Amino acid sequence: MIKVSVNGEIKELKENLNIKEMIEALDYKQKGFAVAVNTCFISIKSYETTIIKDGDTIDILAPVQGG
Repeated sequence: MIKVSVNGEIKELKENLNIKEMIEALDYKQKGFAVAVNTCFISIKSYETTIIKDGDTIDILAPVQGG
């Protein structure tokens, strides 16, 4: 198991998860969010090739509507 910070909250995850697998493991159901790992934006095309590492800081940002 590894420990990462997701939106400021420490989570324990299995080792060698990619971003797509991490999103599924954390049970995120909303579509259309952005992900940054260690303050670097990750494109959707890279979700399956970007592996989460112990100590990473992950931000999952949902779109905000308003006017």
